[in-house]
This record gives sequence, C-alpha cells and structure tokens, in this order.
Amino acid sequence: MSTSALASHINGFSDTNGHAKPIESPTIINIQQSTKAINLENDIVDGLRSQPKYLPSVLLWTADGLKLFDEVTRTPDYYPNRSEIDILKTHVDDIAQNVVSESVLIELGSGNLKKTMVILEAVARQQKNVQYYALDLSESELRQSLSNLAKVMGRSPYIRCQGLLGSYEDVTVWLQKNPDVASKPQLYLWMGNSIANHPPREAVSLLTTLGDIPGCKQGSTKPSFIIAVDNCRDRSVINRAYSVEPGQCGGFILSSLKHVNALAKREVLREDEWALEGVFEEEDRCYRSYYVARNETVVSFSGEEFRIASGEYVRAMQSWKWDLEQIKDICGKAGLRCSSTWQHKDVDYGMYLLEPES
Repeated sequence: MSTSALASHINGFSDTNGHAKPIESPTIINIQQSTKAINLENDIVDGLRSQPKYLPSVLLWTADGLKLFDEVTRTPDYYPNRSEIDILKTHVDDIAQNVVSESVLIELGSGNLKKTMVILEAVARQQKNVQYYALDLSESELRQSLSNLAKVMGRSPYIRCQGLLGSYEDVTVWLQKNPDVASKPQLYLWMGNSIANHPPREAVSLLTTLGDIPGCKQGSTKPSFIIAVDNCRDRSVINRAYSVEPGQCGGFILSSLKHVNALAKREVLREDEWALEGVFEEEDRCYRSYYVARNETVVSFSGEEFRIASGEYVRAMQSWKWDLEQIKDICGKAGLRCSSTWQHKDVDYGMYLLEPES
C-alpha cells in the first residue's frame, strides 16, 4: 500500500484494498407527516390564544432562520458554540468511545454539522461502523450541510450518512415504521443546548418519547443520548450572547414573523410594528426573547382575530440554564442516568452522556 493510500486508510477514507471510494451525495428521507402544516397553524393559534401569548419557537428554524442563527454563533459574545467546540477539541476521542460499532447515530436538529464532523472523524479513527442520520426541518440546509459532510466523510468505510427531513416527533414515528433501524443500538446527539429550549417537563417528555420506541426487537436496549447543556448563570454574559440587537439575535428572532406570514399567505405580522426585548429571568433560570407590540393591533390568522395591546409581550423563544443536579433530575424522570460528563475548563457549559437506567 502506498504512503498516501495508507494515510487515507488510517483516517477512514479508503476501502480495505486502499482504493479511494467515490463520494456519493447523501440521501435525504422525507419523514414529515402530512398534517405538519396544519399542526403548526394550530400551534400558532394556541400560542396567540394563550396568556401570556407566544409564537412557537419551531417557526425560527426555516432555511433563512438557520442561516441567521449560524451568523449568531460566529459572533464573539455567543459562548455556547465556542464552548462546545472547545469541549470537543479536548474530549472528542473519549466522547466517541461511547459510540458503539454497528449502531445508529441520530442527530436532533443537526444544523451545519461542523461539530458533528469532529465527532464522526473520531468515530472513524476508532474504526467503528456507524449509520449516521442528520435530522432537521430545512431541506435546503440539510442538503447543503450533508454535501459538506460528504466532502469530509464521503470516502470513509466506517461512516454512512443520510438525512431525515422532519421534526423530533416525526423521527419517533419513522423509527416505529422501521424496526430494522430501531432494533440497532441507538445514540441520539443533541447539541447546542437545544434540549434546554424546552421547559423541564417538556424535556422529560421528549427524552421519554425518544427513548421508548415501539417495534424494537426483543432484547434491544433503549437509546442513549449525548446532550450539550448551558450551565451559565452570569446575567451579563448571557445577555450579551442572546442580545436582540441588530447583528446579534435580532434578525434571527424576527425571521419567525416571516414564517407566520408565509403560512397565512399575506402579511399579518409587520416587522415595524414590533420591538424586541430579551431578559434572563433568574427565578426559573431561563433567558426569554419577546416581541413587544409598539401599538395596539389585531392579528388575523387562520380565521381568527387576536387583539394585542400596546406594549404587550409575545414570547419568541426561551433557553433554560440547568446545572448538573437539574440535568440529573430531568434525566431521572425520563428513566435515564447521567453516566459521563465533559465540562469546559473555563465556561459553565458541558456535554453529558445519558444512558438507560438498568
């Protein structure tokens, strides 16, 4: 075997004969249920009926929203992304040790896959055969990110990649319909503090649902999780990272108004009628972003009218900051135990391995 072929083989980018494999474009499987658009409209109506009012945060994760969020992650004050990268640089080989060969790795809300590439490269170095599925809501972003991933991992004999177009709920239905996949050892990868965009009770419900898929073969183990969670409690650090000012999170938060307008097929929410405000609420350790009505207005959507007072707050998104004890409590209620932790040396941010309780 030539020197170049040997190096390629060690890095997992050639077959057993040292021959380069052709790069193939990863397949994207549409797992969205036909009721998705109807359900989203119902969720918007429920949010506008509520007191206090809110818009579902899933509205943010369009192709445009993902691009704007990617820009946010590159700003100097946005510490979560930088912290995860630092943790991976230090601990990725140890993290990859928890990936079982011949297993299924499903990433929830996969995004641009830059951090994922680091993990998959470590798995390939350990010569483990893994089927990786990237789950996301935007087909265009999923296609682009998988194309970039293929350039790095496309010739690996160990890593097989596919995309899943859909939501967390969609993936549970898809697994129920695909017992051959569901019966293999599964590891969910949940990065970016995304689990903590949900209230603790909802996070418990999601972990429980994802961890208990009917249709697995008898004797199969339940899935494990690797999650990234923001533990920061420094109000000034958090406020700078999530600032709704232009150039930070402002454009990203406003993008959901466009999504509502697209669903309504007319402009029902004008950007200039709303201000943005964000605050870290220490009582429940959660940062929340809000739309604030500049004037009294009536929003017409899905055949209903919703009166919003001048100065009224409509929640856009929220991000909890959980410490280790809270993480253990949430996991315990979902039938999981926190078996390993990888903490940033300087920032209150960590990654955690959650395994089924025996």
